[in-house]
Amino acid sequence: MSTTQAKQTVAVEVAGQRLRLSAHADPQHIERLAGMVNERVETIQRAAKGAGMPTILALLALDLADELHATRRRAEEAQARSKEELERVRAHAHQVEQSAREAIAEVLTEIDRALVLEEPVPT
Repeated sequence: MSTTQAKQTVAVEVAGQRLRLSAHADPQHIERLAGMVNERVETIQRAAKGAGMPTILALLALDLADELHATRRRAEEAQARSKEELERVRAHAHQVEQSAREAIAEVLTEIDRALVLEEPVPT
């Protein structure tokens, strides 16, 4: 949530409970989040017929925690792959730099040889 916006009050219904929230976030964003939660509550209610709201909310919390855990794991794996790729790129860049330095040194040596050969012979 952004702290640059002024606090606004928004009324939403989540899992059958009317809530008045005061937040810095865009009210439409809060309403979308409430809608997402309500959709998941309904999905769990259909799957866990007869379960009370505390059980449904506990299952929802576990589902969200599992999703968060999986997302964090994927983010960590992506970060590790990025670091590995960065190291490969750095190593390749170092090899290219070394090759360029060697090529430049060879060219300078050839230029020096050519200049020595072209020097006029003193008379």
